[in-house]
Amino acid sequence: MLLLPMAIACSVDATDSDGLTFNGEGASAAGTTGDGDGDTADQGDGDADQGDGDGDPAGDGDADADGGTIFDVIPEDTGDGDVGECCGEAEFSYIWIANSSQSTVSKVNTRTMMEEGRYLTKADANGNPSRTSVSVDGRAVAVANRRGGIIKIWARADDCAGPNTSTGPNDVKPWGQDDCVAWYTDFPQAASQRPVAWTTGVMDEVTCEWSDQKIWTAEGRGGNGGAFCSDDRIYVHRLDGDTGEIEDTIELMYPCTTFGVYGGVVDANNDFWITRLFEGSPGGLRIDFDTLTHTEMGSFYGYGIAVDHQGKIWGGTGVPGKWDPNLNSWTSINGSIMNSGVGLAEDKQGRMWVGINGGIQAFDAESMAFGPQVLFPNETIQSKGISVDVDGYIWAIPDNQSRAYRVDPDDLSFQSISGFVGAYTYSDMTGGSLYNVACNPPA
Repeated sequence: MLLLPMAIACSVDATDSDGLTFNGEGASAAGTTGDGDGDTADQGDGDADQGDGDGDPAGDGDADADGGTIFDVIPEDTGDGDVGECCGEAEFSYIWIANSSQSTVSKVNTRTMMEEGRYLTKADANGNPSRTSVSVDGRAVAVANRRGGIIKIWARADDCAGPNTSTGPNDVKPWGQDDCVAWYTDFPQAASQRPVAWTTGVMDEVTCEWSDQKIWTAEGRGGNGGAFCSDDRIYVHRLDGDTGEIEDTIELMYPCTTFGVYGGVVDANNDFWITRLFEGSPGGLRIDFDTLTHTEMGSFYGYGIAVDHQGKIWGGTGVPGKWDPNLNSWTSINGSIMNSGVGLAEDKQGRMWVGINGGIQAFDAESMAFGPQVLFPNETIQSKGISVDVDGYIWAIPDNQSRAYRVDPDDLSFQSISGFVGAYTYSDMTGGSLYNVACNPPA
């Protein structure tokens, strides 16, 4: 483990780093174009994200299980106010987009749509990062390198060790010299390290600050060059969010074909849910936060993975559906959509959004009925990463491209932004999913 204020080495200048386009266009449920303003403005960045959940197992009343059901995400009211609000939303909001082929991650202000920093994720500039997970308070991101290693980066200058930090896509600091990098923990045996997810930790209701935050991750070993996993087991780790120290490791006999475990999400109890790719039963596992024991999701089938506000675990492969942990059952949507494995995330209106070819498709999280569809004009690539920020905007990132889209949840208009390098981010890139599960329970 390398403990720094360390930094990020520059390798490549961002291409088309000033490509912010305000389309002002939305699509109806039938996919028709909206108002079609077509305004353009130059700036640079992008973003996206996916699903997670969270909670507070420490007993302070923030998001403990209701009625003794461990999968319930509704926090228990202690009588001292609306504990579900988590002291209100952050005054800042960022989305963190992995530039996989550049081995960097971009920090994008979700409100201004400006890229405010870009950071190397591994010393050899060959980390191939993909999953990014944002803490519930939005203060930090944890980025997983497919070829091994987790890095934590602070979002705000106030938390950084000093003033020397990246200011944008063309200002990537050398490794070990960026003051906003908190730590890097190496996983030298990892052939495939994809899932990463913060836990909520414990909220101080007086100061509104979170502490004792952990980070879940999982790896497969064996294989070649980060592409395959050949050992018949996986390794699940829990890290100290402050130091990056590996506190717990669980070795599990598990069919570790292809990539081993592929996606990961945290529920309201801080349990870690992980899924395989397309490889059959067991399709996924749940690691209990308190006991570190595991249970199987036998029929869960998903590439993308998300948790909704009711504690159901969603998968986004082919025909999306959800797993009910209380009933141990899987339910698919009634219909088909054009996707072959993507991320998904729930918005603040109770809609689950999933990526499709050229856009995004919504479903009602309760009834699973089809909702609105948004198609991006002239976009032919499948939206791979989906995320919802703290303001409720839906973000979509086309697979391995340079651009991202932000969709207004009310009128379905959207803006696009470019400047990324091989962007592939499917995870809770904004922290909005974690916040939604922990802090915005249903009335």
